[in-house]
Amino acid sequence: MAIVGVVLLGLAQLWNLDFPINKNLWSSSFVFHVGGISLLLMSFFYYVIDVLGYKKWAFFFKVIGMNSILIYISGVFINWAYTTTAFFGWLVQLVGEPYGIVVLGVCTIFVKWVFLYLLYKKKIFLRV
Repeated sequence: MAIVGVVLLGLAQLWNLDFPINKNLWSSSFVFHVGGISLLLMSFFYYVIDVLGYKKWAFFFKVIGMNSILIYISGVFINWAYTTTAFFGWLVQLVGEPYGIVVLGVCTIFVKWVFLYLLYKKKIFLRV
């Protein structure tokens, strides 16, 4: 996986000379570039988590991954901005501009994670 990732990054840089990396157009050089980065990251995390056995640090991501489709579509049914502002609006006002939006984003992730954690503890998972 890592070798293919490096090869794709090399191909992306070569192809970039003739066909520039452009995210908006999803150019083929962009696809090679992003695919190479993704394969390198996947091989790194496979090595760290599965081969070396360091799993405890990834619990945060495990909770998200167990119900990833649910949290993705939940924005249609749950107003996360309203919920986050209800709990952490005071903190956003306390921090003020321009960092308030960053605090709001972090708090939104926290609220979503707590929701997913409660589902994880009750072993409720959306399966497709």
